[in-house]
Amino acid sequence: MSEKRPNRKKTARYLFANLAALLSAAISALMLGRQYPLMRGFFLLFLFSELFTLCRIFVIQGKSGNSQKRDYIGKCLTDWITAGEEQKLLAARIFFLFVQILLLAKRPDFFKANIIIVIGSIILFILLILRQRRISATPKKLKTSTKIKIAAASYLLYLILGVLISGFPQPKISDEYKKSFRPETFFGGTDNPAKDRAVVLEDNSKALIERVRMIRGAKDRVILSTFDFRTDLSGKTLLAALLDAADRGVSVKIVVDGVCGLLRMEQNPYFFALSSHENIEIRIYNRINPLIPWRLMGRLHDKYLIVDTTAYILGGRNSFSYFLGDWPGHKNYDRDVLVYNANGSTESSLYQVESYFNEIWNLKYTRTFHNRKSIGKRACVKRAAEELRELYTQYLADYQEAASPADYEAMTFPTKKITLLANPTTAYAKEPTVFYALTKLMKQARESVTIHTPYIIANDFMYDAFAEIAAAVPEARMMTNSVANNGNPFGAGDYRANFDKIRATGIQLLEYEGGVSYHGKSIVIDDDLSIVGSFNMDMRSVYLDTELMLVIDSKEVNAQLRDLLYRYEKECAIVQMDGSRIFPDGVSPQEISSKKKFNIEVLYNLLRWARRLL
Repeated sequence: MSEKRPNRKKTARYLFANLAALLSAAISALMLGRQYPLMRGFFLLFLFSELFTLCRIFVIQGKSGNSQKRDYIGKCLTDWITAGEEQKLLAARIFFLFVQILLLAKRPDFFKANIIIVIGSIILFILLILRQRRISATPKKLKTSTKIKIAAASYLLYLILGVLISGFPQPKISDEYKKSFRPETFFGGTDNPAKDRAVVLEDNSKALIERVRMIRGAKDRVILSTFDFRTDLSGKTLLAALLDAADRGVSVKIVVDGVCGLLRMEQNPYFFALSSHENIEIRIYNRINPLIPWRLMGRLHDKYLIVDTTAYILGGRNSFSYFLGDWPGHKNYDRDVLVYNANGSTESSLYQVESYFNEIWNLKYTRTFHNRKSIGKRACVKRAAEELRELYTQYLADYQEAASPADYEAMTFPTKKITLLANPTTAYAKEPTVFYALTKLMKQARESVTIHTPYIIANDFMYDAFAEIAAAVPEARMMTNSVANNGNPFGAGDYRANFDKIRATGIQLLEYEGGVSYHGKSIVIDDDLSIVGSFNMDMRSVYLDTELMLVIDSKEVNAQLRDLLYRYEKECAIVQMDGSRIFPDGVSPQEISSKKKFNIEVLYNLLRWARRLL
């Protein structure tokens, strides 16, 4: 019986050797994979082989108590390796040691510990090889079903590790960007006002009407970028307006995030009705590729619509009924800005947005979505197209404002200058340019700063920035959803868990208790700068997502936005320095249902280790 008792010490040696190799591979990939694409393929093969070995250890350890079999664990990496497998694995470890030594000069603080890990792994692996050489018995081959389980478990571990790698490290702002950023360039002169005029779109119904009206008036081209596009009533209305424009000969280009492309658009006849149209092209940013998990977290979070050279809408609204239209059911509060190029000027900020779109459109990982004309001949696609055309006719009959031409001159306000702020467009971890720019502008405020954000999921870099704003500006406050009012369970859980850290920054906190989840992303600085866009005060927006924020120098737009923000602030609890809350007359705390409480606690506790990715 004693001979069949599991030898935990031996198994632990194997596990440590392979885990150490995995860790060293991950660290090397972080430093090399982003700069040298050829390294990614090598890392992919090495990582999968190591995961396979680890899973093999667990499977064999669980299936057999024979110590002889356990001694042989790790010798055979896969059945297709016929000879010299230990030497190949050892060579891989030695290669990584060589890489670490080369990188010491660049990051000595980071790689000293890693070299120790690699050396320890090599020593253990050599000892294991020598020990296995003394074993004469041949291991029993694994069953096919066992091999499949090992491969599946290996891939799952590979996927999880790849996703985690995407959030590490979080890049720092470069000295080059710091030197190039000048807050004064965001202000316009009184002698030469901007040709752009602007107005904030606050109402969900109005936001859909203006989109349809803008597309309806298009003569040459329509450009749409969105994070989430669904075929509910508002989504179909937008698709119908775009299809009608294409039928009139207008060129339509649409770019959508990869997650939406997979979950909402694949095999969806309504999107096929557009993608197969000769005047419409749809592309997917960073299409989901399960073989490249370290790229899965890079998401397209931009939301804008450009029509001809006349006008554009930019903000935080996704393209479905939660954010657009006035329909029964769930909704979120959000915000856009409509910008009108009054004189067709080539200096309009419209061309900044267009230039950004062209950069996204032409990226190597922005791929065309099902553009074969034959798709349009499918019966289901024909029915979808016909349904969209009928829906469009009905919508215009019900909302005659959308059918009438817009008087943009009358509905907009003058501006001195409009400037676009954008994160890098790479699908990998990004330099936090938008967050840095926003905080620099806020720290220049003479009197006041007001921030509205649906979520606050921050790291030390962000907490420090909030503290600097609070110290530099006489009146600095930030409004976010209360835990009960937050539509994002993880965001609600993280806010509750890190409430004291946020409060300790000294910034005045307001918690929205209006009963409808607030999704607006806006900042007002003094009485001149207004900032609206897609950027949340969370680590996803800072480091992972593409993001746009429009900085508008206009006292008129600032007054409009300030009034709109105040309407929400009247329904807020005011957080005191000691963490207590004051509820003004008419404001009461939202109740958390048992279901929502369960969702918040379970989701946050399960995923809090990955908060920089969510």
